[in-house]
Amino acid sequence: MKATVGDRIRQRRIELGLSRRALSAEGVTYAYISRLESNERRPSVRALRKFAPQLLVSVHWLETGEVDPAEELARLVLENQGKQLPARAAKLARMITREASGSAP
Repeated sequence: MKATVGDRIRQRRIELGLSRRALSAEGVTYAYISRLESNERRPSVRALRKFAPQLLVSVHWLETGEVDPAEELARLVLENQGKQLPARAAKLARMITREASGSAP
């Protein structure tokens, strides 16, 4: 079974040793976090944007469980400074710009 957003939130919170109260913020209570982690609720984008920095992950990873294409592209650019970028970088850039413009992949 594929992990859910709630599963990923719980996993990272526990890995980082954070309590639900420590993860809570204005408009995001520990009780809400509990419901998310038990998959009773689906988090809003606003909540994910609050959680991501505290959990040291991207919103994309929280939503999908996959590496954020923007992070992968940034890593490729930094690793290849002064060299020609690999073809993967162009593919990621196209993917990111389509997402940003709202176009379907």
